[in-house]
Amino acid sequence: MDRPTSGYWPSRDTVLAAPDRIAAVDRAQAIASRCLADQLARLVAEACGAPNALISLVHVQRQIVLGSFGAGRAGAGPAEIAAERSLCEAVVAAGIPIIVGDATQDRRFAETAAVRKHGLAAYVGFPIRDADDQVVGVLAIGDHLPRDWSARQLTVIDDAAQLFTTGLAGEIDRERRSANPPPVADVNDELADRLDEINAFTDALLTSLQTGVAACDRHGRLVVFNQALRRMLGVADDNYADCAPDEWPAAMHLYHPDRRPFSADDMPLRRALRGERVRDIDVLVLAPGHRPRMVSVNGQPIVDTSGDRIGAVITAEDITQRRRAEQLQACELATAQALADTSDLAAATTTTLAAIGTSLHWPHAELWLADELSGALTPIARWDEPGREPIPRMSEPVVGGSGLTGTVWKTGTPIWVADIATGPLSDPIAAGCGLHAALGVPVRSGERTIGVLTFYSAHAEEPESSLIAVLLGIAAQIGQYLERRRAESYAARLARSEEEYIALVGHELRTPLTSIAAYTELLRESGDEERLGGVRPLLEVVDRNTRLLLAIVENLLDLAALDSGHTMLELVPTDLATIVRDAVDAYAPAAGEQGVRLRAQLPSEAPLVADPERLRQAVDHLIDNAVRYSPDGGDVDVSLEASDGSVALTVADTGIGIPVNELEVVTRRLRRGTRSTERKIRGTGLGLAIATTVLARHGGTLTLQSQGEQGTTATARLPLRPPVAATRE
Repeated sequence: MDRPTSGYWPSRDTVLAAPDRIAAVDRAQAIASRCLADQLARLVAEACGAPNALISLVHVQRQIVLGSFGAGRAGAGPAEIAAERSLCEAVVAAGIPIIVGDATQDRRFAETAAVRKHGLAAYVGFPIRDADDQVVGVLAIGDHLPRDWSARQLTVIDDAAQLFTTGLAGEIDRERRSANPPPVADVNDELADRLDEINAFTDALLTSLQTGVAACDRHGRLVVFNQALRRMLGVADDNYADCAPDEWPAAMHLYHPDRRPFSADDMPLRRALRGERVRDIDVLVLAPGHRPRMVSVNGQPIVDTSGDRIGAVITAEDITQRRRAEQLQACELATAQALADTSDLAAATTTTLAAIGTSLHWPHAELWLADELSGALTPIARWDEPGREPIPRMSEPVVGGSGLTGTVWKTGTPIWVADIATGPLSDPIAAGCGLHAALGVPVRSGERTIGVLTFYSAHAEEPESSLIAVLLGIAAQIGQYLERRRAESYAARLARSEEEYIALVGHELRTPLTSIAAYTELLRESGDEERLGGVRPLLEVVDRNTRLLLAIVENLLDLAALDSGHTMLELVPTDLATIVRDAVDAYAPAAGEQGVRLRAQLPSEAPLVADPERLRQAVDHLIDNAVRYSPDGGDVDVSLEASDGSVALTVADTGIGIPVNELEVVTRRLRRGTRSTERKIRGTGLGLAIATTVLARHGGTLTLQSQGEQGTTATARLPLRPPVAATRE
């Protein structure tokens, strides 16, 4: 690749302009029209999936085009084009093939006219020689997009170049002997030998192709049907010469991708015979006893030099793996979507099974989950191809090690059975339903196997590692979904238990505490100084602590009711500025006693729709926290700002602050910051939890910010109109 550019175009008298070579080119030009160059160019381009092919003789500064395909020149016949420092000249000069994946990035060829003016990117050129082994021309394939040429494509191009070389050499040899014609019998023998030779080369070329090729004559009779196409269609080496066009769809088991059968007129070869150029037609092959295949078909009519349509040709590429990969990727997306859109396990997994079964053309799929109490697998979901009878045993539990599903559960590894009609994991019931191949995939949660996905095919199939890998990924998604649902279920049960416990304890405590508070109040109001004079300070302590406990119980019950949705919000037009102003005024005396400067910067009004009592409750807790957690004095600034359909209340203090790792924790019920406990600041761990819940019920949020050492900023954001669901849960 490091050879200098000039090395590909030597002086004219060394290679290109050598008299012997020019004479050979002139001799070849005189007889080359007898070779079917256009048809060969078309065949090679189709087989390689390339848009352009050219067969030309290379003279000095010009090329004689014998045959071409693409760029509007197919079937146009011989023509001359200017050629100076062309890629074809480089092939002739080098005498060996030149293969370029991207000529625009190759300094040897980037400045050639084909690249600069005509946008050529990928190029392959093989030399064509005459009977004296002179390089007279080139068979070239080109593409306007960069590409990596496969070994199979290069073999096809090489075979085609050799085929044309052999044909050209034969024509030249016969031309030399034409001055002394042999007897008629010898001519006939020679023609027969020549025909056999051409047929042998053509057969060898078609047989070596991995691309399927079929061709018919002007009457629709099949004249070419190569081995690659037979393998794709799953047909025997029968002679299709007598198969009429109307019989093609049924004889070859061809269907549209949605499984509608092809009509005779829809067949790509029939359309090409009518004069259409057929491109990228997906054809589903459902041959009995074979796995479904998807092939991509291209085709076009065959015309002679006068433009008359003499037949049609199609090429077919097996794209089963490509389509399956695309469909499996779609399956993974469909699985993620199905599992995200619903909490109904049966519905989500049935949708997943249907997506996988449909894309794989596997008619039956099952999901089994482990029941830890019974120690068996129980069926959770199934999918059957529409119109197919279900497997009758689906309601029966499966124990570990029993059959395919039980064995996968026991071993925790995927198992592929090529045919369940035979072998140690045979399944007579499924086999009796017309099923053959089967695949079991474990559904895992960490190190545990919690279920099994089982799929069945209507055909015997050998294992595919790529398919197993994709299905393991889908099984992992299902496993994560199951664990997420289990965690959510546990969390919901825990929350319900916590609420029930709080409600129970709250009610059990509230009754005796209320009695204690009432009797304490009576004793405090009694005028019997003789009996009570010495204990009045103790009564004050009992009364204060009793009322504190009652407040805690009331807050706990209130928070539980808010969390559960049992408490409804009374949404009315409300002025938040008035609520905040009243709260600031209420806390001003307590703030002053603690040496805290409580300041407010509020608009004249801040209208919104809310429950005013609940908002006042939340605002009180925010201001109370800011003042209480500033034991050494400082500043508490309260501000209110409305914008973009919402209003933001900010309460900022210069108090003891909150460690960064505790900012999310302190908004939960009964949780307090470590600094507050270290400083022995009174509190219940309920204020921020209540404020957060009240704001959430209004469709709002509470965020806390703190540097950790000093000061905390609480920001409450509320929509001007809460969502409809705010009034009930």
